[in-house]
Amino acid sequence: MDALLRAINQPETMRVVAATTTLSVREACRRQAARGVEALAIGRAMTAGALLATLAKAKDERVRLQVHGGGPIGQLIIDGHGDGRVRACLSSRLPEGSPAAVLRDTADGSRPSTALAVGARGYLVITRDLGLARPYQGSVELVSGEVDEDIEHYLAHSEQLPSVLRTEVVLGQDLEVLRAAGVLVQAFPGADPALLAPVRERLVAGLRQLVTAHDREPSELVGLALGGEPHRDMLQHPVRFDCPCGPERALSVLSTLGAADLEQLADEQEQTEVRCNFCGDVTTVEAPRLRELAAELRRVQS
Repeated sequence: MDALLRAINQPETMRVVAATTTLSVREACRRQAARGVEALAIGRAMTAGALLATLAKAKDERVRLQVHGGGPIGQLIIDGHGDGRVRACLSSRLPEGSPAAVLRDTADGSRPSTALAVGARGYLVITRDLGLARPYQGSVELVSGEVDEDIEHYLAHSEQLPSVLRTEVVLGQDLEVLRAAGVLVQAFPGADPALLAPVRERLVAGLRQLVTAHDREPSELVGLALGGEPHRDMLQHPVRFDCPCGPERALSVLSTLGAADLEQLADEQEQTEVRCNFCGDVTTVEAPRLRELAAELRRVQS
């Protein structure tokens, strides 16, 4: 079972969030029919989304990540919730034979790169919905096309939170997801940001190796990040792929067409299918229900 753990080091200078996300990432990749580099991008971003959604310590917190890198996979969207629910969507697929589909290591040789597929000439938008009057939204330009590095850059420059973020996805020989996990470490206000330097070194050098060896518990990832330093566990909860699509969501999408278009659609076909871009499930709406929806819209507008 995938899980997320929040912890604090014993001097209480840093908070650590660690998550194992293998099953969630596998399910998202299955829904998106993603393998290889596409799976790497989805998995790293999904894991980051799960980690970021815990920062306000509210179960109803929602975080949306939108990566517009200009690469051939188009836009990458992640929805993460404070209770561990997370989902992912790619707007485009890598063309067959695309150079971006070839697994290439990053410049430091530490892991396969996603930069050619994601692109690095775009921007990252993060929206936080805490259930308040208005959600908070910030954006930064991408710095590398490696999703976790770009999100770390966002945290430092848009939210002014000194952070280390490392997410890893290990692929099998079939290019399917073997394991996925990640760690986010942040210095508390007043603490020296230099404390994060050895944390970064340990995660860059050791996280992929640790995850590759065999399945891990979040506490082991926390131990790696802190170099064995004592820590206090705060909260642990499951992480799971979840998509809330269904009849109500389908009607909400259809209502954006307007009453006249809905009536025309009902006249042209007995059934209308609405496919979810996140999970691929299809909801069928009958023509009479479309006419009812059109009538409801006209009443609201009158």
